[in-house]
Amino acid sequence: MKKYILIFSILALYNVTLSALEADSIESIHLGQIEIYSTKETNQQNTPVSTTLFNEKLIEQTQITSVKDISGKVPNFYLPDYGSAMSNSPYIRGVGSRYSGQSVALYVDNVPYLEKTAFDFELYDLAQIEVLRGPQGTLYGRNSIGGILNMYTLSPLSYQGTRIALTGGNYGLMHGKASYYAKLGENFGVSLAGYYGRHNGYYHNDFTGKKMDEEETAGARMKLAWDANKDLKFEYVADFDYVNQGAFPYGMYDEDTKTLAKPNFNDASNYMRKTLNNSVSMKYIYLRDFALNVSLAHQYFDDEMNIDQDFKPQSIFTLQQVQKQNMLNGEAVIKYIGTNNYKWLVGVNGFGQQLDMEAPVKFKEDGIAFLQRMFPPFMTIKNENYDIPGMYNTTRSGGALFHQSTLDNIITDGLSVTLGVRLDLDNVKLDYETSSFMDLQMRQGPMVRDFHVADTLKGVVKNSFVEFLPKAALKYEWDRMNFVYASASRGYKTGGFNIQMISDLMTEKLKTAGRPGSPEIDVKESIMYQPEVSWNYEFGIHNTFFNRKLRTGLTLFYMDITGLQLTEFIESGAGRKLTNAGSSVSKGFEISTGVDFGSGFSVEANYGFAHATFKHFTKTDIVNGDTVLTDFSGKFVPYAPQHTVNGNLNYARNLDNSFLSQIYGTISYSGIGKIYWVDSNEITEDFYSLIDAKIGVKKNAFGFELWGKNLLNTAYNSFYFESFGNKFFQQGKPLQFGARLTMEL
Repeated sequence: MKKYILIFSILALYNVTLSALEADSIESIHLGQIEIYSTKETNQQNTPVSTTLFNEKLIEQTQITSVKDISGKVPNFYLPDYGSAMSNSPYIRGVGSRYSGQSVALYVDNVPYLEKTAFDFELYDLAQIEVLRGPQGTLYGRNSIGGILNMYTLSPLSYQGTRIALTGGNYGLMHGKASYYAKLGENFGVSLAGYYGRHNGYYHNDFTGKKMDEEETAGARMKLAWDANKDLKFEYVADFDYVNQGAFPYGMYDEDTKTLAKPNFNDASNYMRKTLNNSVSMKYIYLRDFALNVSLAHQYFDDEMNIDQDFKPQSIFTLQQVQKQNMLNGEAVIKYIGTNNYKWLVGVNGFGQQLDMEAPVKFKEDGIAFLQRMFPPFMTIKNENYDIPGMYNTTRSGGALFHQSTLDNIITDGLSVTLGVRLDLDNVKLDYETSSFMDLQMRQGPMVRDFHVADTLKGVVKNSFVEFLPKAALKYEWDRMNFVYASASRGYKTGGFNIQMISDLMTEKLKTAGRPGSPEIDVKESIMYQPEVSWNYEFGIHNTFFNRKLRTGLTLFYMDITGLQLTEFIESGAGRKLTNAGSSVSKGFEISTGVDFGSGFSVEANYGFAHATFKHFTKTDIVNGDTVLTDFSGKFVPYAPQHTVNGNLNYARNLDNSFLSQIYGTISYSGIGKIYWVDSNEITEDFYSLIDAKIGVKKNAFGFELWGKNLLNTAYNSFYFESFGNKFFQQGKPLQFGARLTMEL
């Protein structure tokens, strides 16, 4: 009931809200000017796209220090905090996936992150964050089927100074950050920034009696900016990020007693990653009417994951995964920025990605007993351990041509039409090699025979995907910040190969090794999955009133998704396979509002509703040796919340003739749910609420603040999965609090 009271209260504030105009609420209330950073859109605030913008002040006020902190603060955006820093599964409008590629694309300073493994990193000294909801395929291409996250770091040409921040909190939290921004001459700037942090962990492992998710992080950034002249600008950014953490604090759930046990497993579970980004960009203005933006970027990361794959105190099986990625991306966009009614842009993009992975699976004593059940009773496995080494080298390359045209003031003033199209090409090649052996004993009557079976799976598989991504939008505006629009757009998430399936194929091959007439395994057919495609239809209205002191907006959407990339358990129960097994539909709305009450008080509120269900989905399972077909059509899509609610109450006031120079504070509310954890919708997470707050004072260059997250210590689950017939949850993070000292010179 409380949830619905809150929702109806927010609805009552409308005319209701914004998507893109949240940005304006930031601008006019207390957060300074919203800047234009995108190389593709002229101004996100009046573009016919459902958008939420955070500038630097709002990022600080709402305590956003990672991508996962944005979850719940944007209508219909959800990114659960679970597992490890590699566990990144963002959902927008009910669109997302745990196991296949990313459904939401991430860009930092207009440079893409092609692997969602690297999404979770420290956010610091950001100038702006943009969240674009709905498919953005025409301008951004592959893997933006749900939307886009754009982030922009501070430039030393727009800000100069020195910043130092020291933070401490419960659970052994310690964090320090320092940055320096300076101009070396009138047109050249340099910035250096870095941070270090650690905490002792939130969760105990009952098996070891110790905390299991301690974490250490560090990073550094250098940025060079040069305005060669009034029309030519260059920028270079180098960024390093490091994380080393205990991970995967999953506890077993007892469905009979409805109790969740603490994590309790015997093998190490941890994650380490190092990431290095380098990018250079150029902007050239020609005759004040044309802008050419060119960027070239390289991203390197290597990581190592160790996981007790059974999450139990028994020695069943473990997985180690070591990855190394090199990515190169280049893009050039030329657009008309003049005052004529016809505006256009043309772009070309190309990328290459090499991702090398070693992923050995080790079945231990209890795991051998599990595998034994899949063999006929006359055959016994004699191995003490069963190892499946795996080397998987994935090469991706592709390119795109895209164009967008906007014709303003057609038929009447304020009426515009936008048409866009993109041709996207993606090539993928997997070079794989895995092998294993078993020592078996066969009984045939009185005869007992021991024999050794060894086999190898090795080969190369390839595939290519070509997608045509159109877009159309109609907008009518009666002034710059008041408009309505309708749009239709197509997006896609690329296909690929399910590497996790190969170890199961290896086991299947060993089971039939040496038997006459054993069928050949079609590896490509077994591990391949195709792109997931969506059409999005959207209507929006954005309004401002009372000299921008009240901003409102409303967006309605309908998304039709086909070729849905879904996971199914493989026959052994030890892994999952990806299939294009169904289709879904997501429909709903997003509303937001911002009010400036004066005297330093302001309020922002937003609400997102997404009704995402399977339109068609049947799944085949093996139960006690029998094939069982289950129809999940009409069920809710798992892991995507139906409701996201957020509200912020802000106060900031400069104090004249006082010892203190400023006092400020923010109280933030986030509500998320209901979440369905399984395809059958039988296991759910009810709607839950989180409250964060901070209060601070400043004295000239120095500041002190107290902060807290999950102040009511709400108990909720952030993740659910099943393994070997067992059910597991991860609980959300508990109450966190601390203090922060700042200095800005």
